[in-house]
Amino acid sequence: MARWIQNPNPTTTNTTNIYTGDANYVHDQGNASATWVVNHNLNKYCSVTVVDTANTVIIGQVTYNSVNRTTLTFRSAFAGKAYFN
Repeated sequence: MARWIQNPNPTTTNTTNIYTGDANYVHDQGNASATWVVNHNLNKYCSVTVVDTANTVIIGQVTYNSVNRTTLTFRSAFAGKAYFN
């Protein structure tokens, strides 16, 4: 859950005032592939959101190999990003 962090010096502008206590990871899949194997090292079973290079959300199969490794399988090869939270 996010929380507000009070700016200790009100005469300056604080542009990063959101704090999240949960770890996350962004995987950048530069080469098109139908199978992505991701070592995120977050020590948990993450929720995953995948987008292609046009930022369109892509649905695929998520297989949790361990709390630190996930395999993402899709119908066709593409490049994009996977957001782990």
